[in-house]
Amino acid sequence: MTLIERARVFATERHDGQIRKGAAAEPYITHPQEVAALVEQWGGEENWIAAAWLHDTVEDCPPTSFAELDAIFGAEVAALVAELTDDKALPKAERKALQVKNAAKKSAGAAMIKIADKCCNIRALRVSAPAGWGRERKLAYVDWANAVVGALPDMHPVALRAFNEEVRFTRAALIDVTL
Repeated sequence: MTLIERARVFATERHDGQIRKGAAAEPYITHPQEVAALVEQWGGEENWIAAAWLHDTVEDCPPTSFAELDAIFGAEVAALVAELTDDKALPKAERKALQVKNAAKKSAGAAMIKIADKCCNIRALRVSAPAGWGRERKLAYVDWANAVVGALPDMHPVALRAFNEEVRFTRAALIDVTL
C-alpha cells in the first residue's frame, strides 16, 4: 500500500462517525478527501498529499498524536500535520489570530495544504453551510480565510488562483451578485 493510500485509510478510520457541520451532514472524511484531491491536482508531492489526508487527525481525533503519525508516516508528514494543527487548548479567537500570524512561516507543503483546506471550507459555506450561520458570519469567515491565505508565502500560483475563485464565487453567492 502506498503512503497516500495508508494515509487515506488511517484518516478514514480516525474520522469514522464524525459529521461535517454543514446542513448536508456529510461524513467528515469528505473534507480531507477534498483537500487531498486539490493538493494532488495542484501537483503536490506525495508527502503533502498524505499530510492533506491527515491534516485534521491530531486536532479532531484524539488520541492521535504527532509521535504516532511520525512512526507510521514518517517525520516529514508528521511535521506537515503539526504545521497545520491548531492548539485546541487555546480560545477560538486566539487560534484564528495565530493562523494569520503564523501563515508566513509555513513550508511549501503546509502552505499548499492550507490553501486547499480554506478553499474547501469556503466552498462548503456556499453549498452546505452550518445551521445558524447567517450571511455576516459566512462573510466574516471568508474574510478571515482570505487573511490567512494572503499571509502565506507566495509559492503556489495555481492554488492561489483556485482559492481566489472560490472566494469570488462565495462572496457573490452571499451578496446575491450575478457573476
